[in-house]
Amino acid sequence: MDQETKGIVFKGNSEGLVIVIPREYDFEKAKDEIEDKVESAARFFKGARMKVTYRGIALTAREEEEIKLVLDKKSGAVIESFSKDNESRNNSPVSKGFQKAAVPARKTFFSSTTDEGACKFVKNTVRSGTRIEFDGSVVIMGDVNPGGEIIASGNVIVLGTLRGMVHAGSRGDRDAFIYALNLKPTQIRIAEAIARMPEEEEEADGIQPEVAKIKDGIIEVTQC
Repeated sequence: MDQETKGIVFKGNSEGLVIVIPREYDFEKAKDEIEDKVESAARFFKGARMKVTYRGIALTAREEEEIKLVLDKKSGAVIESFSKDNESRNNSPVSKGFQKAAVPARKTFFSSTTDEGACKFVKNTVRSGTRIEFDGSVVIMGDVNPGGEIIASGNVIVLGTLRGMVHAGSRGDRDAFIYALNLKPTQIRIAEAIARMPEEEEEADGIQPEVAKIKDGIIEVTQC
């Protein structure tokens, strides 16, 4: 069971994206799975500029070029480079151990149980230049404007329009989620995963509740 392949994982870092490819994968399998994942998450990458590195299997220069081509075509982002990342230590083993300690149990959405931890309520709009950091979950009873930042070790719930930057599960909780009545952020993060939303014009009747969660190593947004 422990040797079961968990598939390719996308992780965010300060420069862009790290793709972790299981060592037992061959090139074709890796390329196909990367193409599927990037295609399904294209709305998050669109318009971004990023450097992409990979860990796990060894690729030839030609294979690296082929995967970079896939990323260029399918992501909608500007891929500045695609290369091998030699840092193999500090993500997998450490983050897995940290996750198990930090995530007590699988949460249900808007659970009413008492073990959800501390929660901070902000009863106003978070304006540009305001940064809110809290060890627990944060509920914003208003909007988060561009330039506003919310960082929480638990979930983030915005009862308004989210246009700023939000980081949920900041201590490694991959079960954390981000919910907003109107999700238009400059950037969202959950644990180590990172995504940028495409720059689109807002619709006239813009209220469409959405929730962002990690699925298969990438952030997925679904309508509520």
